[in-house]
Amino acid sequence: MALLTPPEGPAGAVRSLCIIYVIRTLSLLLLAWSTTFLFPSFSPLGYDTSSTHVTGDGNLIGKGGYITTNFVERLLAALTRWDAIYFASIAKNGHRWEQEWAFGVGQSYLVHGFQWILSLFGGYEMSPSSQILFLSLCSCGSHLVSAVVLYHLTTVLFETARPKGTSTLGSGETPKVVAFVAATLHILSPAGIFLVAPYNESVFSVLSFLGYWLYSYAVKNTAFDGQHGLINEASLLLSGLLFGVSSLFRSNGVINGVLFVFEVSQSFWRLISGTNTAANIRLFLISGVSGALVGIPMVWRQYQGWLEYCTKEPSIQRMWCSKTLPSIYSFVQSHYWGVGLLKYWTPGNIPLFLLAAPTLYVLFKTSLNIISVQPPTSTRLYSLDLKHTNKDLLFRLTLPQLLLATLAVTNYHVQIIVRLSSGLPMWYIVAAAALFQTATTGTKVTESKGSSKSNEGGKTTGEVSSAEASWVRPAVRFFWGYQVVQAVLYGGFLPPA
Repeated sequence: MALLTPPEGPAGAVRSLCIIYVIRTLSLLLLAWSTTFLFPSFSPLGYDTSSTHVTGDGNLIGKGGYITTNFVERLLAALTRWDAIYFASIAKNGHRWEQEWAFGVGQSYLVHGFQWILSLFGGYEMSPSSQILFLSLCSCGSHLVSAVVLYHLTTVLFETARPKGTSTLGSGETPKVVAFVAATLHILSPAGIFLVAPYNESVFSVLSFLGYWLYSYAVKNTAFDGQHGLINEASLLLSGLLFGVSSLFRSNGVINGVLFVFEVSQSFWRLISGTNTAANIRLFLISGVSGALVGIPMVWRQYQGWLEYCTKEPSIQRMWCSKTLPSIYSFVQSHYWGVGLLKYWTPGNIPLFLLAAPTLYVLFKTSLNIISVQPPTSTRLYSLDLKHTNKDLLFRLTLPQLLLATLAVTNYHVQIIVRLSSGLPMWYIVAAAALFQTATTGTKVTESKGSSKSNEGGKTTGEVSSAEASWVRPAVRFFWGYQVVQAVLYGGFLPPA
Protein backbone atom coordinates (compact mmCIF):
# COMPACT_ATOMS: atom_id res chain seq x y z
CA MET A 1 0.00 0.00 0.00
CA ALA A 2 1.26 3.46 -0.87
CA LEU A 3 0.17 4.87 2.50
CA LEU A 4 2.43 2.36 4.26
CA THR A 5 5.58 3.37 2.40
CA PRO A 6 8.01 4.70 5.00
CA PRO A 7 8.68 8.42 4.45
CA GLU A 8 12.26 9.66 4.62
CA GLY A 9 12.32 10.92 8.20
CA PRO A 10 10.02 13.52 9.81
CA ALA A 11 10.64 16.07 7.04
CA GLY A 12 9.65 13.53 4.38
CA ALA A 13 6.58 12.60 6.40
CA VAL A 14 5.47 16.23 6.61
CA ARG A 15 5.94 16.72 2.85
CA SER A 16 3.89 13.61 2.10
CA LEU A 17 1.17 14.66 4.54
CA CYS A 18 0.97 18.09 2.90
CA ILE A 19 0.49 16.51 -0.54
CA ILE A 20 -2.23 14.16 0.72
CA TYR A 21 -3.90 17.03 2.54
CA VAL A 22 -3.98 19.34 -0.49
CA ILE A 23 -5.49 16.63 -2.71
CA ARG A 24 -8.09 15.69 -0.12
CA THR A 25 -9.09 19.28 0.70
CA LEU A 26 -9.38 20.45 -2.90
CA SER A 27 -11.51 17.40 -3.69
CA LEU A 28 -13.94 18.11 -0.87
CA LEU A 29 -14.14 21.81 -1.74
CA LEU A 30 -14.87 20.95 -5.36
CA LEU A 31 -17.64 18.57 -4.31
CA ALA A 32 -19.24 21.14 -2.01
CA TRP A 33 -18.94 23.89 -4.62
CA SER A 34 -20.39 21.68 -7.37
CA THR A 35 -23.39 20.89 -5.21
CA THR A 36 -24.45 24.55 -5.26
CA PHE A 37 -25.35 24.03 -8.93
CA LEU A 38 -27.40 20.94 -8.09
CA PHE A 39 -29.25 22.54 -5.16
CA PRO A 40 -29.22 26.33 -5.66
CA SER A 41 -30.75 28.48 -2.97
CA PHE A 42 -33.91 29.12 -5.02
CA SER A 43 -34.52 25.42 -5.73
CA PRO A 44 -37.36 23.63 -3.91
CA LEU A 45 -34.80 20.87 -3.26
CA GLY A 46 -32.68 23.25 -1.20
CA TYR A 47 -33.07 22.47 2.51
CA ASP A 48 -32.35 25.97 3.79
CA THR A 49 -31.31 29.39 2.50
CA SER A 50 -29.92 30.80 5.76
CA SER A 51 -26.39 31.05 4.41
CA THR A 52 -27.45 33.80 1.99
CA HIS A 53 -28.13 36.05 4.99
CA VAL A 54 -24.49 35.65 6.02
CA THR A 55 -22.61 35.83 2.71
CA GLY A 56 -25.06 37.80 0.58
CA ASP A 57 -23.23 41.13 0.72
CA GLY A 58 -20.82 40.18 -2.08
CA ASN A 59 -17.89 41.98 -0.44
CA LEU A 60 -14.81 40.16 0.68
CA ILE A 61 -13.30 43.00 2.76
CA GLY A 62 -15.69 45.50 4.26
CA LYS A 63 -17.95 48.00 2.52
CA GLY A 64 -16.59 49.02 -0.82
CA GLY A 65 -13.93 46.33 -0.52
CA TYR A 66 -12.97 43.63 -2.96
CA ILE A 67 -15.99 42.14 -4.69
CA THR A 68 -16.03 38.36 -4.73
CA THR A 69 -16.30 36.43 -7.95
CA ASN A 70 -19.20 34.08 -8.56
CA PHE A 71 -16.89 31.14 -7.85
CA VAL A 72 -15.84 32.52 -4.46
CA GLU A 73 -19.42 33.50 -3.58
CA ARG A 74 -20.64 29.99 -4.30
CA LEU A 75 -17.74 28.43 -2.44
CA LEU A 76 -18.29 30.59 0.65
CA ALA A 77 -22.01 29.87 0.52
CA ALA A 78 -21.28 26.13 0.25
CA LEU A 79 -19.11 26.33 3.37
CA THR A 80 -21.65 28.36 5.38
CA ARG A 81 -24.04 25.62 6.44
CA TRP A 82 -25.73 24.43 9.61
CA ASP A 83 -23.86 25.50 12.77
CA ALA A 84 -21.49 27.67 10.71
CA ILE A 85 -24.34 30.19 10.44
CA TYR A 86 -24.45 30.46 14.23
CA PHE A 87 -20.66 30.75 14.37
CA ALA A 88 -20.70 33.58 11.84
CA SER A 89 -23.48 35.40 13.71
CA ILE A 90 -21.72 35.05 17.07
CA ALA A 91 -18.41 36.23 15.62
CA LYS A 92 -20.13 39.35 14.26
CA ASN A 93 -22.61 40.22 17.01
CA GLY A 94 -21.68 38.18 20.07
CA HIS A 95 -24.19 35.98 21.91
CA ARG A 96 -27.43 37.88 21.30
CA TRP A 97 -29.86 35.02 21.94
CA GLU A 98 -29.92 32.57 24.81
CA GLN A 99 -29.78 29.49 22.59
CA GLU A 100 -26.49 30.69 21.07
CA TRP A 101 -24.74 29.96 24.38
CA ALA A 102 -24.64 26.31 23.29
CA PHE A 103 -21.82 27.28 20.91
CA GLY A 104 -18.23 28.01 21.82
CA VAL A 105 -16.75 31.49 21.76
CA GLY A 106 -13.32 30.49 20.47
CA GLN A 107 -13.99 31.46 16.87
CA SER A 108 -15.19 34.90 17.95
CA TYR A 109 -11.85 35.44 19.66
CA LEU A 110 -10.04 34.40 16.48
CA VAL A 111 -12.07 36.83 14.34
CA HIS A 112 -11.69 39.72 16.77
CA GLY A 113 -7.97 39.08 17.09
CA PHE A 114 -7.49 39.09 13.34
CA GLN A 115 -9.68 42.18 13.00
CA TRP A 116 -7.42 43.95 15.51
CA ILE A 117 -4.39 43.00 13.39
CA LEU A 118 -6.10 44.35 10.27
CA SER A 119 -6.84 47.61 12.05
CA LEU A 120 -3.11 48.11 12.52
CA PHE A 121 -2.60 48.03 8.74
CA GLY A 122 -5.08 50.56 7.45
CA GLY A 123 -8.33 50.05 9.33
CA TYR A 124 -9.80 47.32 7.12
CA GLU A 125 -13.12 45.95 8.31
CA MET A 126 -13.91 42.27 7.91
CA SER A 127 -17.18 41.62 6.15
CA PRO A 128 -19.26 38.51 6.96
CA SER A 129 -17.90 36.88 3.80
CA SER A 130 -14.30 37.60 4.77
CA GLN A 131 -14.97 36.21 8.25
CA ILE A 132 -16.20 32.96 6.73
CA LEU A 133 -13.12 32.82 4.53
CA PHE A 134 -10.82 33.55 7.48
CA LEU A 135 -12.40 30.88 9.69
CA SER A 136 -12.24 28.35 6.85
CA LEU A 137 -8.53 29.09 6.40
CA CYS A 138 -8.08 28.61 10.16
CA SER A 139 -9.82 25.24 9.87
CA CYS A 140 -7.67 24.14 6.95
CA GLY A 141 -4.41 25.22 8.55
CA SER A 142 -5.31 23.72 11.94
CA HIS A 143 -6.26 20.40 10.37
CA LEU A 144 -2.92 20.06 8.61
CA VAL A 145 -0.98 21.06 11.72
CA SER A 146 -2.94 18.60 13.87
CA ALA A 147 -1.98 15.79 11.47
CA VAL A 148 1.71 16.70 11.90
CA VAL A 149 1.30 16.86 15.69
CA LEU A 150 -0.39 13.45 15.65
CA TYR A 151 2.63 12.05 13.78
CA HIS A 152 4.96 13.32 16.50
CA LEU A 153 2.61 12.22 19.30
CA THR A 154 2.68 8.66 17.96
CA THR A 155 6.46 8.60 17.75
CA VAL A 156 6.67 9.90 21.35
CA LEU A 157 4.34 7.16 22.57
CA PHE A 158 6.23 4.36 20.80
CA GLU A 159 9.70 5.78 20.31
CA THR A 160 11.34 2.90 22.21
CA ALA A 161 9.26 0.21 20.54
CA ARG A 162 10.90 -2.31 18.23
CA PRO A 163 9.16 -4.78 15.89
CA LYS A 164 9.56 -8.46 16.74
CA GLY A 165 10.71 -11.03 14.21
CA THR A 166 11.73 -10.41 10.62
CA SER A 167 10.67 -7.10 9.13
CA THR A 168 11.20 -5.73 5.65
CA LEU A 169 11.32 -2.21 7.11
CA GLY A 170 14.29 -2.69 9.37
CA SER A 171 14.51 -2.37 13.14
CA GLY A 172 12.66 0.56 14.64
CA GLU A 173 10.74 1.62 11.52
CA THR A 174 7.33 0.25 12.48
CA PRO A 175 6.40 3.08 14.92
CA LYS A 176 7.41 5.70 12.35
CA VAL A 177 5.26 4.11 9.64
CA VAL A 178 2.33 3.70 12.02
CA ALA A 179 2.72 7.37 12.97
CA PHE A 180 2.58 8.36 9.30
CA VAL A 181 -0.48 6.21 8.64
CA ALA A 182 -2.22 7.60 11.75
CA ALA A 183 -1.59 11.16 10.55
CA THR A 184 -2.88 10.23 7.10
CA LEU A 185 -6.04 8.71 8.60
CA HIS A 186 -6.58 11.98 10.46
CA ILE A 187 -6.36 13.91 7.19
CA LEU A 188 -8.92 11.48 5.75
CA SER A 189 -11.05 11.71 8.89
CA PRO A 190 -14.78 10.90 8.68
CA ALA A 191 -15.37 14.47 9.88
CA GLY A 192 -14.63 15.36 6.27
CA ILE A 193 -15.92 18.72 5.09
CA PHE A 194 -16.40 19.93 8.69
CA LEU A 195 -12.60 20.13 8.98
CA VAL A 196 -12.55 22.56 6.03
CA ALA A 197 -15.66 24.61 6.76
CA PRO A 198 -15.76 27.39 9.40
CA TYR A 199 -16.42 24.93 12.21
CA ASN A 200 -14.68 24.41 15.56
CA GLU A 201 -13.43 20.85 15.02
CA SER A 202 -10.07 21.57 13.35
CA VAL A 203 -8.90 24.19 15.84
CA PHE A 204 -10.13 21.99 18.67
CA SER A 205 -8.14 19.04 17.26
CA VAL A 206 -4.85 20.89 16.99
CA LEU A 207 -5.18 22.26 20.54
CA SER A 208 -6.12 18.84 21.90
CA PHE A 209 -3.34 16.99 20.06
CA LEU A 210 -0.77 19.52 21.28
CA GLY A 211 -2.09 18.99 24.79
CA TYR A 212 -1.84 15.20 24.45
CA TRP A 213 1.69 15.53 23.06
CA LEU A 214 2.94 17.69 25.94
CA TYR A 215 1.16 15.55 28.53
CA SER A 216 2.66 12.36 27.07
CA TYR A 217 6.14 13.87 27.04
CA ALA A 218 5.81 14.85 30.70
CA VAL A 219 4.52 11.44 31.80
CA LYS A 220 7.11 9.46 29.84
CA ASN A 221 9.93 11.53 31.32
CA THR A 222 8.75 11.18 34.92
CA ALA A 223 10.58 8.46 36.84
CA PHE A 224 8.77 5.69 38.69
CA ASP A 225 9.48 7.42 42.01
CA GLY A 226 8.18 10.77 40.74
CA GLN A 227 11.50 12.36 39.97
CA HIS A 228 11.14 14.88 37.15
CA GLY A 229 12.54 18.11 35.77
CA LEU A 230 11.19 21.63 35.31
CA ILE A 231 10.42 20.93 31.67
CA ASN A 232 8.00 18.22 32.79
CA GLU A 233 6.18 20.70 34.99
CA ALA A 234 6.05 23.27 32.19
CA SER A 235 4.72 20.61 29.81
CA LEU A 236 1.95 19.62 32.23
CA LEU A 237 0.92 23.24 32.80
CA LEU A 238 0.92 24.05 29.10
CA SER A 239 -1.04 20.90 28.25
CA GLY A 240 -3.70 21.83 30.83
CA LEU A 241 -3.87 25.34 29.38
CA LEU A 242 -4.26 23.99 25.83
CA PHE A 243 -7.04 21.63 26.90
CA GLY A 244 -8.77 24.54 28.62
CA VAL A 245 -8.52 26.79 25.57
CA SER A 246 -9.83 23.93 23.41
CA SER A 247 -13.00 23.91 25.55
CA LEU A 248 -13.72 27.44 24.28
CA PHE A 249 -14.14 25.85 20.84
CA ARG A 250 -15.81 22.60 21.89
CA SER A 251 -17.08 22.08 25.42
CA ASN A 252 -16.11 18.40 25.42
CA GLY A 253 -12.52 19.57 25.82
CA VAL A 254 -13.12 19.54 29.59
CA ILE A 255 -13.21 15.74 29.45
CA ASN A 256 -9.45 15.80 28.96
CA GLY A 257 -9.19 16.99 32.56
CA VAL A 258 -9.49 13.34 33.59
CA LEU A 259 -5.87 12.89 32.46
CA PHE A 260 -4.61 14.95 35.39
CA VAL A 261 -6.57 12.86 37.89
CA PHE A 262 -4.02 10.11 37.26
CA GLU A 263 -1.05 12.38 37.91
CA VAL A 264 -2.62 13.84 41.07
CA SER A 265 -3.52 10.36 42.36
CA GLN A 266 -0.11 8.85 41.66
CA SER A 267 1.84 11.70 43.20
CA PHE A 268 -0.43 11.67 46.26
CA TRP A 269 0.05 7.92 46.66
CA ARG A 270 3.83 8.34 46.52
CA LEU A 271 3.61 11.11 49.11
CA ILE A 272 1.75 9.03 51.68
CA SER A 273 4.19 6.21 50.93
CA GLY A 274 7.12 8.48 51.73
CA THR A 275 8.65 8.20 48.25
CA ASN A 276 10.72 11.15 47.01
CA THR A 277 8.70 13.67 49.00
CA ALA A 278 10.02 16.92 47.51
CA ALA A 279 9.54 15.85 43.88
CA ASN A 280 6.06 14.46 44.49
CA ILE A 281 4.86 17.54 46.37
CA ARG A 282 5.77 19.63 43.32
CA LEU A 283 4.19 17.10 40.96
CA PHE A 284 1.03 16.96 43.07
CA LEU A 285 0.64 20.74 43.02
CA ILE A 286 1.53 21.18 39.35
CA SER A 287 -0.85 18.39 38.31
CA GLY A 288 -3.67 19.94 40.35
CA VAL A 289 -3.09 23.39 38.84
CA SER A 290 -2.92 21.86 35.33
CA GLY A 291 -6.23 20.09 35.87
CA ALA A 292 -7.78 23.32 37.12
CA LEU A 293 -6.61 25.11 33.98
CA VAL A 294 -8.71 22.68 31.93
CA GLY A 295 -11.92 23.76 33.63
CA ILE A 296 -11.33 27.47 34.27
CA PRO A 297 -12.30 28.72 30.75
CA MET A 298 -15.58 26.79 30.87
CA VAL A 299 -16.36 28.06 34.38
CA TRP A 300 -15.56 31.60 33.25
CA ARG A 301 -18.03 31.30 30.38
CA GLN A 302 -20.74 30.09 32.77
CA TYR A 303 -20.01 33.06 35.02
CA GLN A 304 -20.39 35.42 32.07
CA GLY A 305 -23.75 33.84 31.29
CA TRP A 306 -24.80 34.24 34.91
CA LEU A 307 -23.89 37.95 34.80
CA GLU A 308 -25.90 38.33 31.60
CA TYR A 309 -29.12 36.70 32.76
CA CYS A 310 -29.11 36.28 36.53
CA THR A 311 -28.19 39.71 37.93
CA LYS A 312 -31.53 41.24 36.98
CA GLU A 313 -34.65 41.50 39.14
CA PRO A 314 -35.81 38.04 40.33
CA SER A 315 -39.13 38.44 38.52
CA ILE A 316 -37.43 38.54 35.12
CA GLN A 317 -34.60 36.08 35.76
CA ARG A 318 -34.40 32.91 33.69
CA MET A 319 -35.47 29.64 35.32
CA TRP A 320 -31.96 28.17 35.38
CA CYS A 321 -30.66 31.02 37.55
CA SER A 322 -32.24 29.47 40.66
CA LYS A 323 -30.40 26.16 40.27
CA THR A 324 -27.83 25.16 42.89
CA LEU A 325 -25.20 25.25 40.15
CA PRO A 326 -26.62 27.69 37.58
CA SER A 327 -25.22 26.73 34.17
CA ILE A 328 -26.49 28.45 31.07
CA TYR A 329 -24.75 25.86 28.90
CA SER A 330 -26.53 22.88 30.50
CA PHE A 331 -29.88 24.66 30.36
CA VAL A 332 -29.58 25.75 26.74
CA GLN A 333 -28.41 22.32 25.60
CA SER A 334 -31.38 20.68 27.28
CA HIS A 335 -34.09 23.30 26.68
CA TYR A 336 -33.34 24.36 23.10
CA TRP A 337 -31.37 21.45 21.63
CA GLY A 338 -32.88 18.43 23.37
CA VAL A 339 -29.59 17.18 24.82
CA GLY A 340 -29.89 14.93 27.86
CA LEU A 341 -29.81 11.38 29.14
CA LEU A 342 -31.58 9.12 26.60
CA LYS A 343 -33.51 12.09 25.15
CA TYR A 344 -32.28 11.20 21.68
CA TRP A 345 -33.50 7.61 21.96
CA THR A 346 -36.60 7.97 19.78
CA PRO A 347 -37.73 5.92 16.77
CA GLY A 348 -37.22 8.89 14.45
CA ASN A 349 -33.52 9.05 15.32
CA ILE A 350 -32.76 5.41 14.49
CA PRO A 351 -31.25 6.41 11.07
CA LEU A 352 -28.88 8.79 12.86
CA PHE A 353 -27.77 6.05 15.24
CA LEU A 354 -27.09 3.87 12.21
CA LEU A 355 -25.12 6.70 10.61
CA ALA A 356 -22.98 7.04 13.73
CA ALA A 357 -22.61 3.28 14.26
CA PRO A 358 -19.37 2.78 12.22
CA THR A 359 -17.60 5.60 14.06
CA LEU A 360 -18.86 4.43 17.44
CA TYR A 361 -17.76 0.88 16.64
CA VAL A 362 -14.23 2.03 15.83
CA LEU A 363 -14.04 4.21 18.97
CA PHE A 364 -15.18 1.40 21.27
CA LYS A 365 -13.16 -1.25 19.42
CA THR A 366 -9.89 0.69 19.65
CA SER A 367 -10.59 1.61 23.29
CA LEU A 368 -11.05 -2.08 24.14
CA ASN A 369 -7.85 -2.86 22.23
CA ILE A 370 -5.95 -0.51 24.54
CA ILE A 371 -7.62 -1.94 27.65
CA SER A 372 -6.84 -5.51 26.56
CA VAL A 373 -3.07 -4.87 26.40
CA GLN A 374 -2.84 -3.51 29.96
CA PRO A 375 -1.89 -6.86 31.62
CA PRO A 376 1.89 -7.35 32.03
CA THR A 377 1.83 -10.40 29.77
CA SER A 378 0.61 -8.36 26.76
CA THR A 379 3.51 -7.35 24.51
CA ARG A 380 1.90 -6.17 21.28
CA LEU A 381 -0.77 -3.80 20.03
CA TYR A 382 -1.27 -5.18 16.53
CA SER A 383 1.97 -4.26 14.70
CA LEU A 384 3.42 -2.26 17.61
CA ASP A 385 5.78 -3.69 20.22
CA LEU A 386 4.75 -2.67 23.76
CA LYS A 387 7.72 -4.14 25.62
CA HIS A 388 9.26 -0.77 26.42
CA THR A 389 6.12 1.37 26.15
CA ASN A 390 4.24 2.93 29.06
CA LYS A 391 0.96 1.03 28.67
CA ASP A 392 -0.57 2.98 31.54
CA LEU A 393 -0.13 6.16 29.48
CA LEU A 394 -1.96 4.57 26.54
CA PHE A 395 -4.89 3.79 28.84
CA ARG A 396 -4.96 7.36 30.15
CA LEU A 397 -5.10 8.83 26.66
CA THR A 398 -7.87 6.39 25.70
CA LEU A 399 -10.14 7.22 28.63
CA PRO A 400 -11.39 10.58 27.20
CA GLN A 401 -12.22 8.74 23.97
CA LEU A 402 -14.20 6.08 25.82
CA LEU A 403 -16.05 8.67 27.90
CA LEU A 404 -16.93 10.79 24.86
CA ALA A 405 -18.19 7.81 22.85
CA THR A 406 -20.37 6.73 25.79
CA LEU A 407 -21.79 10.24 26.19
CA ALA A 408 -22.52 10.37 22.45
CA VAL A 409 -24.66 7.24 22.77
CA THR A 410 -26.46 8.24 25.96
CA ASN A 411 -26.66 12.05 25.97
CA TYR A 412 -25.63 13.83 22.75
CA HIS A 413 -27.13 14.10 19.29
CA VAL A 414 -25.41 10.87 18.38
CA GLN A 415 -24.49 11.77 14.78
CA ILE A 416 -22.07 14.49 15.89
CA ILE A 417 -19.64 11.80 17.10
CA VAL A 418 -18.50 11.64 13.47
CA ARG A 419 -17.21 15.20 13.92
CA LEU A 420 -16.09 14.90 17.53
CA SER A 421 -13.97 11.83 16.75
CA SER A 422 -11.56 14.07 14.83
CA GLY A 423 -10.22 15.43 18.14
CA LEU A 424 -9.44 11.99 19.62
CA PRO A 425 -5.93 10.76 18.75
CA MET A 426 -5.87 7.18 20.04
CA TRP A 427 -8.30 5.62 17.57
CA TYR A 428 -6.21 6.89 14.68
CA ILE A 429 -3.08 5.32 16.20
CA VAL A 430 -4.68 1.95 16.93
CA ALA A 431 -6.36 1.84 13.52
CA ALA A 432 -3.02 2.65 11.88
CA ALA A 433 -1.32 -0.18 13.80
CA ALA A 434 -4.09 -2.56 12.72
CA LEU A 435 -3.89 -1.39 9.11
CA PHE A 436 -0.14 -1.92 9.09
CA GLN A 437 -0.66 -5.37 10.58
CA THR A 438 -3.03 -6.44 7.80
CA ALA A 439 -0.66 -5.08 5.12
CA THR A 440 2.48 -6.84 6.38
CA THR A 441 1.34 -10.06 8.06
CA GLY A 442 1.33 -12.08 4.86
CA THR A 443 4.96 -11.21 4.14
CA LYS A 444 6.06 -11.97 7.68
CA VAL A 445 4.35 -15.36 7.76
CA THR A 446 5.80 -16.39 4.40
CA GLU A 447 9.32 -15.40 5.36
CA SER A 448 9.30 -17.18 8.71
CA LYS A 449 7.34 -20.38 8.12
CA GLY A 450 9.87 -22.48 9.95
CA SER A 451 9.84 -20.35 13.07
CA SER A 452 6.16 -19.36 13.20
CA LYS A 453 4.36 -20.53 16.31
CA SER A 454 0.89 -22.04 16.01
CA ASN A 455 -1.98 -21.58 18.37
CA GLU A 456 -4.47 -24.26 19.36
CA GLY A 457 -6.47 -23.80 16.17
CA GLY A 458 -3.42 -24.40 13.98
CA LYS A 459 -3.06 -20.78 12.83
CA THR A 460 0.22 -18.91 13.07
CA THR A 461 0.49 -15.98 15.45
CA GLY A 462 0.70 -13.61 12.48
CA GLU A 463 -2.46 -15.05 10.96
CA VAL A 464 -4.35 -14.63 14.22
CA SER A 465 -3.19 -10.98 14.51
CA SER A 466 -4.25 -10.33 10.94
CA ALA A 467 -7.68 -11.82 11.59
CA GLU A 468 -8.10 -9.70 14.71
CA ALA A 469 -7.22 -6.59 12.70
CA SER A 470 -9.58 -7.41 9.83
CA TRP A 471 -12.11 -4.82 11.02
CA VAL A 472 -9.94 -1.88 10.04
CA ARG A 473 -10.06 -2.04 6.23
CA PRO A 474 -13.90 -1.97 5.94
CA ALA A 475 -13.98 0.88 8.46
CA VAL A 476 -11.44 2.95 6.53
CA ARG A 477 -13.28 2.32 3.23
CA PHE A 478 -16.54 3.47 4.81
CA PHE A 479 -14.96 6.65 6.17
CA TRP A 480 -13.46 7.54 2.79
CA GLY A 481 -16.74 6.93 0.99
CA TYR A 482 -18.71 8.79 3.63
CA GLN A 483 -16.63 11.93 3.07
CA VAL A 484 -17.83 12.11 -0.52
CA VAL A 485 -21.50 11.73 0.42
CA GLN A 486 -21.08 14.13 3.34
CA ALA A 487 -19.51 16.88 1.19
CA VAL A 488 -22.36 16.67 -1.31
CA LEU A 489 -25.03 16.77 1.40
CA TYR A 490 -23.29 19.61 3.22
CA GLY A 491 -22.89 21.70 0.07
CA GLY A 492 -26.61 21.22 -0.70
CA PHE A 493 -27.64 22.13 2.86
CA LEU A 494 -29.24 18.72 3.12
CA PRO A 495 -29.37 16.42 6.16
CA PRO A 496 -27.75 14.42 7.69
CA ALA A 497 -24.48 16.22 6.95
